[in-house]
Order: sequence, then C-alpha cells, then structure tokens
Amino acid sequence: MARRNRMQVLHKLAEHSEAEASRRLAERLRLLDADEKRLEQIRSYLADYSGSKQNSAMTIGALRSNRGFMERLRNAVDEQRGTVETQRHQAEQHAAQWRAARARSLALERLAERIDQREQQRRDHLEQLRLDEVANQGKT
Repeated sequence: MARRNRMQVLHKLAEHSEAEASRRLAERLRLLDADEKRLEQIRSYLADYSGSKQNSAMTIGALRSNRGFMERLRNAVDEQRGTVETQRHQAEQHAAQWRAARARSLALERLAERIDQREQQRRDHLEQLRLDEVANQGKT
C-alpha cells in the first residue's frame, strides 16, 4: 500500500508538471498568434501604402519621405518576421516539453495501474490460501 501511495504522489506531481507545460504551451501559442497577426497587419499596411502612393504625383521631398517610410515598413516586416520565427521555435520547444510531460504522466499512470493489479493479485492469492487452509482443516 505504501508503494501505491508513493506512486500516487509521483503521478500527481507528473500531472502537475503536465498541466504547467500545457499552460506554458497555450501561452506561447497565444503569443505566436498575436505576433502573426501583427506581421499580417504590417504587411497589409505596407501593401496599402505602397499601392496608394504609386499613382500620385509627388515632390522630390515627398518622394524621399515616402521611400524612407516604405523602408521603415519593410524593416518592420523583417523584424516582425524574425519575432514570429522566434515565437514559433519557442512554441515548438514548449510543445515538445508538454509531450514529454504527458508521456511521463501516462507512464506513471500505467505503472500505478500495474501496481494496483499486482496488489489485487497478491490479496486474491492470500485469500485463496486462507480458503484452502480452512477447507483442509475441515477435511482433517
């Protein structure tokens, strides 16, 4: 019984680790989603801005300003793309950690079930021995 109690404690700890890994993964996926949306917003803004400014007549100063702004938007897209890739990589790491925690939790659960089965078999065997002893006493 003490072994079963130890296994229960270990299994609870493993479940807690799994839940924590799941929470971290969910948070990382939320951040990834937000960063992907931000990237799409910047790309959309760049496309809208570049399309609206191409057909209009501009002074040299306005043209330089426009090119500078477009360059900053392109840089923002590149930077956000890097942020998205970093978030994606971290999300993959968190997913791997969650899978490992889940596997540990399931393994401990199966081990606890085997321990329970063995303990039940041991009790059944002891009960059978007692019944056999009682039956043998009645014959003599």
